[in-house]
Amino acid sequence: MRWLVESLLQLARFDAGQEPMRRSIVDLAENARVCVGRIRPLAKERGIKINCDLGPAKTFGDTDRLDQLITNLLTNAIHYNKPNGEILVSTRSENGGAVLTVTDSGQGIADEDVPHVFERFYRADKSRSRAEGRSGLGLAICKAIVDSHGGTINVSSELGTGTTFTVRLPA
Repeated sequence: MRWLVESLLQLARFDAGQEPMRRSIVDLAENARVCVGRIRPLAKERGIKINCDLGPAKTFGDTDRLDQLITNLLTNAIHYNKPNGEILVSTRSENGGAVLTVTDSGQGIADEDVPHVFERFYRADKSRSRAEGRSGLGLAICKAIVDSHGGTINVSSELGTGTTFTVRLPA
């Protein structure tokens, strides 16, 4: 319940432009490396292998918020993956900006659900219980973080094959 309230307050602050940001030059590759290290025990516990292809990807952003973004994407990739699945995290510089992708080998998202995944409280899999701690706010927070950095976040998915989230941030 506490996490839910804190998440809602954070989204309200993003909406009002009042979420504090401490911006500096950040290499998304280093952020991704740290986040993967933190989340790897959860992945291992669920039999998920995380692979990395981390090229330099400089942006001007709030390192704590970018860590939150990456951790949310990784957590989703673990929770919605298949047993003994894989995740690929990659970073690169492209067109003067930074690109982060998180790809999983999981269940995928139905075409009719893809346009809604960044909406607050939206849950593509209606059978999943909120008791599992999944509130439907993680991707909404990801979008708010990316928007506050002047970037974009997109999703592509195929049922039964997996999902890729692509984040593009300006340099």
